[in-house]
Order: sequence, then C-alpha cells, then structure tokens
Amino acid sequence: MWKRQYISKGGRITLIRSTLSNLRIYFMSIFQLPKVVRMRLEQIQRDFLWGGGTLEQKLHLVRWPMVCVDKSKGGLGVKSVGSFNRALLGKWVWRFANEKKALWNQVIRRKYREGRGGWRSCEAREAYGVGLWKAINKMGQLVPLFLGFVVGDGKNVSFWKDKWCRTTLFCEAFPSLFALATSKEAWVNEVWIAEGERRGSWTPHFNRPFNDWEMEEVGRLLCCLDGKMVRVDEEDRVRWMDSKDEVFSVKSLYRALQPVSLASFPLKIIWNSCVQPKLSFFVWEASWGRVLTLDRLQKRGWALTNRCFLCQTCGESIDHLLLHCERTREVWSCSSLFLEFLGSFLIRLRKPF
Repeated sequence: MWKRQYISKGGRITLIRSTLSNLRIYFMSIFQLPKVVRMRLEQIQRDFLWGGGTLEQKLHLVRWPMVCVDKSKGGLGVKSVGSFNRALLGKWVWRFANEKKALWNQVIRRKYREGRGGWRSCEAREAYGVGLWKAINKMGQLVPLFLGFVVGDGKNVSFWKDKWCRTTLFCEAFPSLFALATSKEAWVNEVWIAEGERRGSWTPHFNRPFNDWEMEEVGRLLCCLDGKMVRVDEEDRVRWMDSKDEVFSVKSLYRALQPVSLASFPLKIIWNSCVQPKLSFFVWEASWGRVLTLDRLQKRGWALTNRCFLCQTCGESIDHLLLHCERTREVWSCSSLFLEFLGSFLIRLRKPF
C-alpha cells in the first residue's frame, strides 16, 4: 500500500507483471483457484494499479478485462487469473497424452481408466478423494479443441471423430457420409488396407451405395485422404495445432483463451522502449479516452463547468486537449520545428569537414 505512493502507473504495471502475477504460479499449476480467491487476487491488483495513497481510493478508469488483454490488442498484458489458471492446468492434459510411461500417469490410468484412444482419462465421478485430478480434468476439457493427431499405426486415432487430417473432423466436414458410415467409431487402421510397407488404400464402409448427388462429397473426402497413409512401425502421437513446432506451451493456450479482437492498436507507437513507462501509460489511457477530463467527470456525476483551461473557448475533452486546442497546436508546431532543427543539426554533424 505504501509503495504505490512513490511509483508511477507505468512502474505499477511493471511490478504487477513481474511480481503479483507470478507469485501464485506454483499453486495454480496444480490446484483450481476458488472464485473467491481469484476475485480477491484481482482486486488487489486493481487497487494497486489505480489507487493513490494508503487510505485513498481512486477511480478505476479502464475495465479489468481490458487491462488483461495483450498489448497488441489494446490492453496492458496483465495475466487474467482465471484464464492463466486454466492454461496451467491444461498442461497436465497434454502431459497425460504424451508421458504414458510416467509413474503418475500409470497411477491415474489405473484408478480412473482411459478414455477413447487413451489420450485422456475418464471423468472422475466419485465423491471423495478425487478433488485434485477432477479439477484438472475438468479444466482440461478446453485443451482437446486445440489438439490434433499425427497418424502412425492408426490404432488410437478415430477416423471420423479425431482431428488427424487437416484441422476439421470428418464427422463435421462430411455429415451425410458420417450418417451413412457402417462403423462411426472406426479407428484409422481399420479403414486402411495395406498393400505393402508404404502402400495401401482407404476403404471406409457405408450402409448403402451412393446416389449421384452424393458423389461430389465422396470426391472431397478422397481428396482429403490423398497422400495420407498408416505407418505400422510408428505410434500415433498428439500435436498442438496452435503453435508452429506443434508442441504445447502454456503461453499459446493462454492466448487462445483470450477474447478475439479484430481492432488494430498502435503497439509500437505507444509502448516505445525510448519513452518512459509513465508517459506510455498516459498515452494508452488517452487512446481509449479514459483520461479524467471535465466531460468525463460530468458523466460520473460531478457538478462542474466544462470549459478548457487553456483556451477558455470550448469544452474540455481528451481530443480537444491533445489535438484541437489552439494552445496545444502551438506546442505541437514548436515541437515539430525543434525536431526539424535537431534533425538537420545531426545531419550536419555527420558530414565530413
């Protein structure tokens, strides 16, 4: 509480990202934080960022979900406690699918049994003694959305219900063919007929012959299967579709859990390494129009006369103060002339005598 009196908001953001957001990583990587704890942690960070002195409470100018958005999307890059907790617990689902020979993995497989294909454990339904893995498995339900499969022997990958060919499920991409399939739970190796070590053909079975209007969809299915094959000497493995190296990372899952934003934000202009953090923070507030000018104070219920203190002609707003005010234009013109003079002076210094 006392430290925030002596550092700027730019320094507070640095301290939040380096300390307050990282103290709880070990606990969040194993346990699911209760909602009360999560809200309390976020409240501490909010009060530290926007607060004044020890007993002084200031207005929170920007909504906390926007503060937790990445800087490239207009936020401050502070980690959201809930999303970060889910991303850390999701790593165990990835490890469960890849570290099959580990002791902890074998214990969980024996106790809770394996799900379809052996990539996940079955849901823990007992009332006692399963709180730890039950929470991890529940949080891990988001992970399969970003998982794909690389087919080896094809024994543990479903032909219709797993993402092993491109990024779509065959049951969703070809719903009419899936409805006609004889075995909707068929594995990839059951649909493949080997004709040598590196040769074979795909033979999915259907309940009836195809009609003329269904042949186009059959052709698209065969195009998707073109070049795909089963390798008996290799095992099936999981790949992470949200990264280039196909390896899971908490960072990639955390970014995938963030809300999608199509708005462009001038990241490199505002968060410049040559500019002091407190100035960058003020520009960030101004870009969202959240500076406490007189017009915003009136919206919050303050009985004030809205008059610009510089020109005394127009109402005070963030656009008027920084762009349209006559005195502000004089400052910008003087600064532009100074920059032109400084640039020409530096060019002359670089020229040889």
